[in-house]
Amino acid sequence: MSGSNFSIVCGAVVLAVRMLGASTRVTVASGLLTMLGFVILVRPSDSVLRAAVMGGIGLAGVLAARRASALPALGAAVVIVLLCWPQMALAPGFALSVFATLGLVLWASPIRQGLVRRGVPEAIAVVLAMTLAAQILTTPLVIAISDRLSLVSLPANLLVAPVVGLIALGGTLAAVVGVLGPSDGPGALGAELLVRACGPETWWLVTCADVLGGRRWSAPEVPGWQAAVVSALAGAFGWAVWRARCGAADRGVWDRRSGRAALRPGRR
Repeated sequence: MSGSNFSIVCGAVVLAVRMLGASTRVTVASGLLTMLGFVILVRPSDSVLRAAVMGGIGLAGVLAARRASALPALGAAVVIVLLCWPQMALAPGFALSVFATLGLVLWASPIRQGLVRRGVPEAIAVVLAMTLAAQILTTPLVIAISDRLSLVSLPANLLVAPVVGLIALGGTLAAVVGVLGPSDGPGALGAELLVRACGPETWWLVTCADVLGGRRWSAPEVPGWQAAVVSALAGAFGWAVWRARCGAADRGVWDRRSGRAALRPGRR
């Protein structure tokens, strides 16, 4: 269970509620209720609880539309999770979620804007930026955990990105419809139709995983010192992005909504 599943499902509900003209409070309440129901639906195991917290942080970041608000929220979420479930301190999945979320908060928007300025279509730039931002910090951790470096994670994520949301929404809706009535009632038939509708998308996801991940060269072994090198490169990239943003802020006023620097009055 990934935090992205929670973000997709709750994001769809939030978008629908927003389109109906609901206020921010009603929207947030709807998102929280959806998340609670999702946890109950898939059962509150450690991985589900961890994913729920990280998905909630992603939802909060979308609603706030401010990276500055997402960073304190991420820190608070980490503290809460470790206080309530101390075993998460030794869970690789929890660490990967934290690092991936941090990468998205810090670098997804600058990378997307840089790609768009270079002529990359907006839809491709969004997916590529999110994938790159998440992998900047998670790659060194993956190497440290598994002693392997995946060479196909980026193209694999790009190939399956169009179907992940459909599978998450269709599967969740099928589970909800399936539990609303008897096993031989119309609800069960509707759930079966929804599951079958997700069949082609699921086939594509599994096929991409088998084809790309089934090669010997797809994840070569990497010595521990190379993980340190990758970490240093990731840190250098983060520092360069941060310095670029600070330099833009020195020359003007940083617009958090657009992620660009607007010149102060009188500056040219």
